[in-house]
Amino acid sequence: MLHRRFVLITGLLAGSGCVSSDPTSEAEPSDDSPVESVAESVAESAATVSTAATITLDARTAACKLDPRVVVGVVSVETCVGADLFFRDSFGGNGRTCATCHPVAHNLTIDPQFIATLPPTDPLFVAEFNDDLKDLEKPRVMHRFGLILENVDGFEPDPTTHFVLRSVPHTLSLSTSVTRPPGSPNPPFDRTGWSGDGAPDAGALRDFMTGAIRQHYTKTLARRPGRDFQLASDLELKHIDHYMRQTGRTNELALGTVVMSDSRAEAGRQSFLGVGCDLCHGNAGANSGASNFNFNTGVESSRNPALAAFPHDGGFGTTANPDGSFGNGQFNVPPLIESVDTGPFFHTATSVVGAPAHNTATANTIEEAIAFYTTNAFSTAPDGFQIGLSATQIDNVGRFLRGINAAFNAQIAITRPHPLGPPSMIPCSRQRLPREGMSNPCSPSGCQCHLRRPPGSPSQRPRMRWNSPFLGEGRWGAAP
Repeated sequence: MLHRRFVLITGLLAGSGCVSSDPTSEAEPSDDSPVESVAESVAESAATVSTAATITLDARTAACKLDPRVVVGVVSVETCVGADLFFRDSFGGNGRTCATCHPVAHNLTIDPQFIATLPPTDPLFVAEFNDDLKDLEKPRVMHRFGLILENVDGFEPDPTTHFVLRSVPHTLSLSTSVTRPPGSPNPPFDRTGWSGDGAPDAGALRDFMTGAIRQHYTKTLARRPGRDFQLASDLELKHIDHYMRQTGRTNELALGTVVMSDSRAEAGRQSFLGVGCDLCHGNAGANSGASNFNFNTGVESSRNPALAAFPHDGGFGTTANPDGSFGNGQFNVPPLIESVDTGPFFHTATSVVGAPAHNTATANTIEEAIAFYTTNAFSTAPDGFQIGLSATQIDNVGRFLRGINAAFNAQIAITRPHPLGPPSMIPCSRQRLPREGMSNPCSPSGCQCHLRRPPGSPSQRPRMRWNSPFLGEGRWGAAP
């Protein structure tokens, strides 16, 4: 019933992270109290943190050619190199990488529960222990709501006052969700970030990395290329762009052909189609037709009251508004299939008020996010309309989205490429040899393993660990 093609890249190439607790009950760290012991700990590991930035692209490419996942055809060399740059290169900056805000273990995003599990030395908290970067973030807001400081409308006149606070969107299924609508402004070439104009320069997906380095990787707020960070080269941007387009889904679900076996989920699917959710989220994705649009749905007017003292977010563009924001008030449509396990659901901490159910100060579940669209805030917004869902129907639509999310997650795991095939020579750790199914041609300079089918077990998948120079350790036959 599900028409799709899946590519499992992210889980194969990197990992980190965990989860826990109520965001509003966490202790709120001070915005201006760096911890001396943390600073000392970070200083001691500075050499290790910056190691990835000293690795040449040729060295990464050579290592990826030997990586087992490349050798057996699970991913291409270009994808492997792009993933390594994305997850591990700090580009000469403050220690942050893309994985700081897009960790694999938390579905390529972060939220207050995940943030609460991180050690105080994590680069995410660099504003809390580095005096040069004390204004890079708003730590109390980041811990409580998971919001990151972004200078989306430029760093002038002052990056500490000319900013917005945004949640971290996941980076799955980008190949299906960044297509610019015909006739819309160009640049931006692609629709990226919460407002669709998140990338600098030409505004293409590949340019998003340039913006991320300037915004988040810098050693000081002066943001001097070559001193505070190193910008990615054209070829590095090409590899990163390629990797980002390979994660998650690479095409759309044919939602009209789907029938959910669970009666409540099926009722939710019918409600989803019947009340107009698919007008913006065609096939439960991010597109209307074949393009990714921006809309003003009233989210910014519904942000949590605790954020009242911070600048308003004007969304797409740079038009100055009376409230001090910049933009036309429109924000980008994210894909829904991934949404259940990849919240946050909105660009800011969004309150739900006046819904039939799931009213809350901050929407943190898919049901709460659905409930927002039954409120006056949405129906009276410039691009809003009346959506009449009862409390039961809200839960049913949530059940439907949870169902297709689970089905797609399972299909990704089921269709993971099988490692058996022609014997391949792959790098592995000497300490783990010999093992069943492997020969052991080790030498003082290293060792390699010849993968072969264990005798007498033609259908058995060999369980084999690897230790790749850049991509860490993993196991075939189990999640890497």
